Amino acid sequence: MFVVALAALSLASRLLGDDHELGFFAGRLNEMVRRYPEVKRRGVLMAWCVWIAAFAFAISPFDPIAGRWDEVLLGALAAGLLLRLMFVSRRAGN
Repeated sequence: MFVVALAALSLASRLLGDDHELGFFAGRLNEMVRRYPEVKRRGVLMAWCVWIAAFAFAISPFDPIAGRWDEVLLGALAAGLLLRLMFVSRRAGN
């Protein structure tokens, strides 16, 4: 939920912009939280652990969804996030 909240803050600040009061507040709060990597590191780690558990459940025989679309969706989500991380870190010079 922490990672979802960070994503919501980032999305709100981008969509509303600094001209809107909520966008300004969301942007400043987002910058303040992201400034400290030790704060968000555990949240990101937990999000990946939940993703691994969901993917393992999706490929197991106990999966309630008969099709393979849940695996495709989880794989696309991970691939999109990893590609975004690679390109953002490359643009930032990290």
